[in-house]
Amino acid sequence: MSEPVDRAREALAAGLPPAEVYAALAVGADFRDTALVVCDALGIPRADAERRLRGAEELWGDFVPGDERLLGELLDAVALFDVHVTLDETGERVRRLLREAMGALGGVGSGIAVGIIRRLATGHLPEAYVALVGLGVREGRGDPARYRAGMIAAGELLAAWLPPGDEPAAGLVREARERCARRATTGDGRPAPAAPRAR
Repeated sequence: MSEPVDRAREALAAGLPPAEVYAALAVGADFRDTALVVCDALGIPRADAERRLRGAEELWGDFVPGDERLLGELLDAVALFDVHVTLDETGERVRRLLREAMGALGGVGSGIAVGIIRRLATGHLPEAYVALVGLGVREGRGDPARYRAGMIAAGELLAAWLPPGDEPAAGLVREARERCARRATTGDGRPAPAAPRAR
């Protein structure tokens, strides 16, 4: 085990985010090698880390010493340091349902899509569910019935899958499920109109 990897693991175990660990280790070191060190410390397989780097290097080829913090933030933003997780059978089923529901929207803005895909890959299913509930099905391009079915099924499974003590996540999912149920009553995958105010 190399000393930089050990240092990175210690910093991560102390609670520092990967971008900050990168910024500290990259001072006076090779930027690319440092990225691989942080990935190694996170447990990301070398082949996967190399593939991710190849997709990101054109974004940061002009950085110079002194840019370590900015570069760390950029690498984090392009998901270089995301740890992809394998879930249990129910978790994987929820993830599959959410991916299918996302596909039924008929298109999602690239920034939003990247955020949801990252949450799904890293196992942050409640956050992915909440984000998907907030989106509308594109008229003429999406499939409202498939979207609704996927979201309702995913919400039910997700509520049962969460650990009993995780009240913050349970609250997020509960509120999102209620919004999803209200949207289902419109029949088109769009938010239900607000009730008129009394005059």
